[in-house]
This record gives sequence, structure tokens and C-alpha cells, in this order.
Amino acid sequence: MGFIQKLNWLIDLYLSVIKSAWRIRLWWPFFLYSVLQGIWLILLISYSNSSLYAILNPFVSLVAGDDARFFSHYPGLFLLLPNIFQWGKLILGIVFEGLAAGLTAALFFGFFSSGIKKETKAGFAFSKWPHLLLAWTFITAILVLLNWILPQVFQSYLEGSPRRIAIFDIIFRLLTVFIYSIFIYAVPAIVVYGKSVWKSIKTSIGFFAKYPIFSFFLALIPYLISVPTSYLVTRSDIIVNKFSPELVFYLLLLGIGADLLVNFFTTGAVVKFLIDESE
Repeated sequence: MGFIQKLNWLIDLYLSVIKSAWRIRLWWPFFLYSVLQGIWLILLISYSNSSLYAILNPFVSLVAGDDARFFSHYPGLFLLLPNIFQWGKLILGIVFEGLAAGLTAALFFGFFSSGIKKETKAGFAFSKWPHLLLAWTFITAILVLLNWILPQVFQSYLEGSPRRIAIFDIIFRLLTVFIYSIFIYAVPAIVVYGKSVWKSIKTSIGFFAKYPIFSFFLALIPYLISVPTSYLVTRSDIIVNKFSPELVFYLLLLGIGADLLVNFFTTGAVVKFLIDESE
């Protein structure tokens, strides 16, 4: 398959998802997952509430360490909010994001494949929850290790150089997308092909080896939706000091919406790809 054919295929995948976006029923798994994230965010900004403090404090103390005492004060809460929210979001993701992706894959499979009973596939996705959880945990663990190790390796090189930090940030984001693109097909393959965790990962690696550049852009295109909010949130100290601290909360809220779009379009495009490859 030549470059132009692959480009047309990539465009067709996302056009197919865009055309399906008006089908509200395709959105509900990731929408409910986004609601869970929104509830978590609201709980965090209500941290000082006496009824919530005792429940949230152990988690906040674990994540923030000695800085946890600032989380109950203004504007310290908004300085620490992105990091604490992200760790909670990570836990929610391990438990629920794989399931949401599997259910959405089932709904897209029913939408793109004529004659397939969507209810049967959705039930099948629920039955595969342990497999979806393990596959998503495996992918998440790799990305978390990447996010933990690389910044530490280059920390001394980056200190005191905003230009190097900016360049590193761009390269690091692209590297994260590249690593994710290796496993982008794994979770949907569990539902669409009915594969086990290990076989779905092998399938994803196989597709990546066959279409490396194609897979990279398949992951990159929707990821770009989340870049503005994720970039701004990492500058929470500047936002708090020069603008309104509450803006951090609204940026995180926008980030949840951006992630909803990224997950929806990525899952839909991957499912369409898997169907095309099986025909």
C-alpha cells in the first residue's frame, strides 16, 4: 500500500467517525467516564469541607507529601490541584477507562458492521472487563514509567534552560504518542476480535510493525485536541500567580472534555481500522 493510499485510508477512518458522531448512543461509555472524572475534580476543590477532608486527606497526603498542608489553603489548592487530580484520574483510568474503551469499541463495531447485534457485543465487552483492565493497566504502566524516568534522566541537562525545556516537552509528547501508537489497537482488539490480553497486545504490535507511520498519525491526530489544555495545566504556577487561580479548575474541566473527544475519535478510528483489516 502506497503513501497516498494510506493517507486516504487514514482520512477515511476519521471521516467515518466524524459522520457517526451525531449518534448519541456511541458516546455514553466515555461520557460516563468523563462524569466520574468531573466528580473527582469537584471533590478535590471541596477538600476543605469537613465531611470530605477526612476521606480525601490520606490520598492527598500520599500524593503531595509535605506539600499536602498547602492544599487546604488558597491559592495552594490550585497550585497542587493538577498533580493530585492526575493521580486520581490515573486510578480511575486503570479501573474504568479500559471498560469504557471496550464498550465504545463494541458500539462502533455494531455501527460499522451491518447485521451485528450491538447489545450482544456490549454484553461481551462487559464480560471482557478483566481483560480490558489488564490490557489498559499494561499500557498505562508503560506510559507512566516513561513519564517518570525520562524527566529524571534529563533533569540536570534541562535545569536553567527554558529553551531546552520547551524542546524536551515537544519531543517527550511525540515520544509518548509513539509509544502509545504501538499498543493503540490492543484494547479494541479484545472486543472486536475476541482476543486475550496477550494476543491483543501481539496483534497491536503486529499492526504497528506493518503500519508504523500510519499508526503514529492514527494516535497523533486526536491527541492534538488535548495539547492546549494539557500544556496550560502544566503551567499552573504561572496561571495562579499572574491570572486567576480558579482558572486552573476550568482548564482541568476543559481537559476532561478534550480527553472525551480524543478517546471517542481514537477508539472509533481504531475499530474501523480493525474491521477494514479483517475484510
